[in-house]
Amino acid sequence: MEFQGLQNSIPVFVTLIVATLICVLSWFSYKKYSSISLAWKLVLSSLRAISLIVLLLLFLNPFFKTINEIIVNPKIAVLIDGSESTAIQKGDYNGVESYRNVIANLRNAPSYTDLVFFNFGETIQSVNADEFSVTYPLTNIFNAVETITTSDEDFSSIILISDGIITSGKNPVLIARNSSTPIHTIAIGDTTKVKDISIQNISTNGTGFTNTIHQVLVDISQFGFDNRSVDVNLKSDDRVLDSKSLSLSKDKEIYELQFEMELTEPGLKQFQIEINSGLEEWSSENNSAYFSVDVLDSKKRILHIASGVHPDIKALRSILMLDENIELSTYTSLGSISGIKNLNESGEYDLIIFHGKPSEIVFSELGLKEEETSTLFILLPDRESIISSETFNIIGNDSPNIFNVQMEVSSQGLDHPILDSAESNLNTFAPIQSSINAYNEYPDASLLLTSRYQNISTNSPILSTLEQGNIRKSDLNASGWYKLYLSPNSNERAFITQLIINLVDWTSSNPDNRLLKIKPLKKAFNSGESSMINASLINETGDIESNAVIEFTLKSDNYAANYTMDNLGNGNYQLQIPNLMEGNYKFSATARKGSREIDTETGEFLVSQSSIELANTVRNDELLNNISTGSGGSFFDFRSANEFWNTSEVVSNLKSRTEIKENYIYPVRSVFWFILVIMLLGTEWFIRKKFALP
Repeated sequence: MEFQGLQNSIPVFVTLIVATLICVLSWFSYKKYSSISLAWKLVLSSLRAISLIVLLLLFLNPFFKTINEIIVNPKIAVLIDGSESTAIQKGDYNGVESYRNVIANLRNAPSYTDLVFFNFGETIQSVNADEFSVTYPLTNIFNAVETITTSDEDFSSIILISDGIITSGKNPVLIARNSSTPIHTIAIGDTTKVKDISIQNISTNGTGFTNTIHQVLVDISQFGFDNRSVDVNLKSDDRVLDSKSLSLSKDKEIYELQFEMELTEPGLKQFQIEINSGLEEWSSENNSAYFSVDVLDSKKRILHIASGVHPDIKALRSILMLDENIELSTYTSLGSISGIKNLNESGEYDLIIFHGKPSEIVFSELGLKEEETSTLFILLPDRESIISSETFNIIGNDSPNIFNVQMEVSSQGLDHPILDSAESNLNTFAPIQSSINAYNEYPDASLLLTSRYQNISTNSPILSTLEQGNIRKSDLNASGWYKLYLSPNSNERAFITQLIINLVDWTSSNPDNRLLKIKPLKKAFNSGESSMINASLINETGDIESNAVIEFTLKSDNYAANYTMDNLGNGNYQLQIPNLMEGNYKFSATARKGSREIDTETGEFLVSQSSIELANTVRNDELLNNISTGSGGSFFDFRSANEFWNTSEVVSNLKSRTEIKENYIYPVRSVFWFILVIMLLGTEWFIRKKFALP
């Protein structure tokens, strides 16, 4: 044991002076008593001095270091592929029985090694070797290898037991080549092909819009069939939406089919691809597969109110009519008489565009309540429009004069989605008309575009936006921009078209001002995996709320359960729901703090049966070989697993090593010294009582 020092900033000479004073004062405290002998005086003063000096030293916090040599056994990570495909019985591979024999052989490792088992599919977790499962619906070898090679554990080598059939994640060969830890692979499964037809992959956009045609691409593989035909159907429940006839040939194994379906209702919808083969094949379980589409209400209802006639109005309506997701209603004011109308039947709108200042007759005739609807105001070059100060005006202007100016992107506009694709230099564009003395009426408005007059920045707003609760407002303080729309310069045409579309899309969208946000990890889970739900929470003042309780209710046709989400800190919450049966699950969540309800949120997700693990049953020896050779490991077949520990390449780097372990000792953390002080002071007290000292 080596003394390392004292953990304090008190000089050593001060400590010595204090210790000396303790000894002197302890002696003088007993010197005056003539009723006891000198020997007892020395004993009593020594007891007091020693106890006080021990307390002083504990206060100074000394620490010591010990150095020991320890023998560390090599630690080996065993990655067990727990995906469904590893349980398939084919050829001389007997599924789980053969799998367990491989694991049993591995457990006969040399006594000087430590094996740590991990079960993986799409995720990875530590597992008891006797309790591993083969129920994962996906195989992600890359994630498993990356997790182990980047962990804090010092593994001497890695043993990967898998069939090499990847259904999720990146190619693991890349990370294996960069691994400093050798990866030995043991191939399980069978390499022979069987007569089978299966769905390999479904490609489609996970989000769709109502009243649109949605395309689905399906990859189908087959082996062993020739001059045969099968029907492939796209279904919703039991209703066939589209059907294709597929002619099979022995010269072709992969086929791509394209399906189309019309999305009619919003919501999270589940669909199925089904092969009606009628053929004698190895398995029919891989003849169907499910996918989901989150169908959104595509049509944004826009009302454009024009207070006059101007080329900008024609340009605006032409641009909006190009967007199939916009349902455009128009009203053109004709002064004191009723305007020209083309309105939707509901009279409800996501956005009202005021092109120039509208007259009072417009509001009374249309029954508008613009304070309840998002608005976009666009300048017309007339006095009433320029100096308008209505509630939909974000930009104020006291002067009726406008000038030819260039647009300039402000610092706030650089990161705004409205100007996401804006040109970096707009000075070369044709000029537009705007004020050079305008200002934002609202201090919290965002200034996106400003005017540049005669090559001088004016900081006068051309485009500003504002969010007020669930309402958005925008103000385009410019006219004459139709020249950009009609320009022979393609950059100018593209810019103004995209600007108008972005401006309308952003302003008509409902801002997400939720305090509680619930987001399932995926729109659709597989029945073989747990459903992960994430949440974030802020309180009414906009601060992160980390001390709330989120109650989560989950329901389907045949299921209902209540949960409490786990608090991860920093306003983040999470819930992992055990495997669920197939179906559409709707949830509601309520965040509470004490008796106060902060916010509620609802949503839904799907749970589908997955057959992707059954689409390919041929063991991928090439992949497993590349993983082992790329990392400096060895490749084994499951039949030769009993020879694993007898292979020199495996045991060559499995050597115990000696480590120097330093251990620091802090007496202040030991109760022994405090007990010693109490015993010394207690002994002094008993001796004082013996001599009847005060």
